[in-house]
Amino acid sequence: MKPIDIPENVLGAQIAASNPRVSAWVTANAGSGKTYVLAQRVIRLLLDGVAPGKILCLTFTKAAAANMANRVFETLAAWTTLNDEKLAAAVMRIEARRPDATRLRRARCLFAEALETPGGLKVQTIHAFCTGLLHQFPFEADVAARFEVLEEHAESELIDSLRLAVLLEAAAQPESALGRALAIAVAAAADVTFADVVRKAIDQRDAVDGWIARAGGVDAAIAELSRVLGADPAETLDNVHAQFLDSPILPRSEWPSIAAVLAGGSKTDCERADRFARAYAGTAWENIEAYIGIFFTKGGTPAKSLATKAIKDRYPALCERLLQEQDRVAALWELRKAVIVRDRTMALVTIAHEVTRRYRAEKDRRGILDYDDLVDKTLALLDNVAAAWVHYKLDLGIDHILVDEAQDTSPKQWDVIARLTSEFFAGAGARGGTKRSIFAVGDEKQSIYSFQGAAPHRFDEMRRHFEQAHRASDLPFEPLPFHHSFRSGPNVLGAVDAVFAQERAYRGLATDPVPTVHQALRHNAPGLVEVWPLIAPEKREEMEAWDAPFDAVAETSPQARLARRIAQSVRFWIDQRVPLPLTGKRTRPGDILVLVRSRGPLFAAVIRALKDAGVDVAGADRLVLTEHIAVMDLMSLADALLLEEDDLALAEVLKSPLFGLNDEQLFALAWQRKGSLRAALRANAAGDAACARAATTLDRLAATAKTQAPFTFYAALLNADGGRRKFLARLGPEANDALDEFLALALDYERRETPSLQGFMAWLRAVAAEVKRDMDIARDEVRVMTVHGAKGLEAPIVILADTTSAPTGPRDPPLLAIDLPGLPTGDARPLVWAGGQANDVSVTEDARKRARQDAEERPMPPMCRPISVAAMSGAGRNFPAKISRRRKAARR
Repeated sequence: MKPIDIPENVLGAQIAASNPRVSAWVTANAGSGKTYVLAQRVIRLLLDGVAPGKILCLTFTKAAAANMANRVFETLAAWTTLNDEKLAAAVMRIEARRPDATRLRRARCLFAEALETPGGLKVQTIHAFCTGLLHQFPFEADVAARFEVLEEHAESELIDSLRLAVLLEAAAQPESALGRALAIAVAAAADVTFADVVRKAIDQRDAVDGWIARAGGVDAAIAELSRVLGADPAETLDNVHAQFLDSPILPRSEWPSIAAVLAGGSKTDCERADRFARAYAGTAWENIEAYIGIFFTKGGTPAKSLATKAIKDRYPALCERLLQEQDRVAALWELRKAVIVRDRTMALVTIAHEVTRRYRAEKDRRGILDYDDLVDKTLALLDNVAAAWVHYKLDLGIDHILVDEAQDTSPKQWDVIARLTSEFFAGAGARGGTKRSIFAVGDEKQSIYSFQGAAPHRFDEMRRHFEQAHRASDLPFEPLPFHHSFRSGPNVLGAVDAVFAQERAYRGLATDPVPTVHQALRHNAPGLVEVWPLIAPEKREEMEAWDAPFDAVAETSPQARLARRIAQSVRFWIDQRVPLPLTGKRTRPGDILVLVRSRGPLFAAVIRALKDAGVDVAGADRLVLTEHIAVMDLMSLADALLLEEDDLALAEVLKSPLFGLNDEQLFALAWQRKGSLRAALRANAAGDAACARAATTLDRLAATAKTQAPFTFYAALLNADGGRRKFLARLGPEANDALDEFLALALDYERRETPSLQGFMAWLRAVAAEVKRDMDIARDEVRVMTVHGAKGLEAPIVILADTTSAPTGPRDPPLLAIDLPGLPTGDARPLVWAGGQANDVSVTEDARKRARQDAEERPMPPMCRPISVAAMSGAGRNFPAKISRRRKAARR
């Protein structure tokens, strides 16, 4: 492939950004070579004589850290073998000046120097850095000297067990605060809904605990929320209900006579008369509902008319009182909704706060930290005035900090970075002639980790912070935008800019609300964006409930029809071996990437349609381990071994690849059997070779399972006994990831618990572990992924199969943050469990609108790195003839 002729302005921007004698803040579009620039800056720092140990590179993921370190070491290793002329040219490319002999000698030594430095180059995630710092200063940080980091699945398991314990205690003590909270919560939501909301509140424990701490306790926090919602903190739901029936405008004693008056009117008046009569009959909620129905419609809006013209003309005073009562009832209805929201939130906060308290106590007891603790403890350590010598030691050890993917850095992580650089640019922090710098590269448009606390707006805020800090320093600070792209051609980039030229599209995409700008460096690179017609729903026939699909996508649904069209087109491109002219290669399954917004019905339908069309497909990029068919078979085997009478589990495992019985063999074995299926298997062993082998194997496995730990048992089953080979033969190579993760969990279980097969099964079902498959591995398979999961990947042909679903998601968040007038920025805001939209008061309605707007404006990941994109919900046969060509990403 012909190298790109890099324009002087782009080359100059790269050299300026990698200049170690300035601090740089780079805003870089996707494909602009930011990782290349970051690696070059590290190399130039080393060339300038900076010790490898004094450079700290912070990345967002371990994979990104490994990639960056590899780039640096590959370049330095290559330099060791170059002659003087070639080495001088290589150094000149990144520095724009010819090196002298001394600099060339240093360039050749850098590889060995970096390797021999204790600890090597510090290229790591922020959590890895915090872990190392806390291990170095455990006493000052108030952590256990040999603490362990709690992995996500172990954290989930611990929280779930503590949550169950709190709920059981609440159920056993109904008069306690927890018991009363549980009673309110159960009345407010279904069990599953409440469990989900509790988990969400625990996930947001920093926000919940921050609000409680700021308010001065749970009671004070709920009292604050009451006032914000417009209710007295002492107000109760029973009192509000009593006020509905205790009207000073229409006393209860008058209701029969009012009903009699209305009964003489029209049908509508008679209906109101009936409601007055039903309301008068008692004080239960049904009577209150009848009374409210006099003044409100079924939709909850005030009735436009409370009587017909005839009644109004004959009883004007009564109608005027009805209007006044309507206003009173409307105010009480709003108060009722406010009290319900407050009580529901109080119940949630009480339970979630107790679970969180026990969670923290259990971590302290075990001497473990979760990932949030790593950052929190590090921040507390760096804020501790009494540990000033920690700052002193760090100050001597770090001179340059580089931050990659800075848009995904959370506010607390930025605070850690700010503390580390606090002495870089002023007074004695400069340490004489030592130049100390900060470098950050990111792109707000590419921020996709808001659910993990990423705050893309902080990227621009921190730019202003460091720009201000540099005013006291003689070190220049350079904000640099990278608008160019080495990867995609003008057609693809032009389509992106055309979409984001609309104000509703670019609003919220970045701090500066302006249209996107992408400049293609390959001006003649072929590319095509083809929009296919929408697939409209077909007219649906009425279907009996028993015949309707329960959880599957109907074959006539738009998702299923779109999936089939995608599969047909992919099959056609592969069968016709449509060429990719830029490379001269023919289209293969590995050249195609299908992107969706979520792992929903369309996601599953596309994978199924591709498999049905005979196309090699990689399967789901993320899956719940216990829902993978291979793992289900392994779990069924354990159930069958643990309980011989479990016929269903045994039938499942006999049909699995481990034993391979077919339907006819299983039916013959099970039909009209006298006892258990296991007994029938033994009885048929004499006359059936397959049954004999299965019975012998099961007996051997049952004996082995009693003496071996789960990992040893399953490792032997999958390897020595050939179980893995059998699974792969039937399920394909995608089963490898699930089997590897299954064994890894078995080993992890043995480290945490007393090993037993039964215990492992119970633990595994409770953990609900997810497997994230590495889709960057070069397999010749079509990849179907979410846009989120595909960030950083590349493909010749990218199909955007889900372009018309709402950007706000299927439902509102269960917890809404309430704005308080006068609350300082950064202080914890109250949270409410708002429930359905129909229950909103004005405050929660505003919070819901803000949440929806934030969801709509939240940046999505950039299109991977395509040359051809089909953004579609329909298919055309002309696409293969016009298929666009990709070029590989230029390694710049």
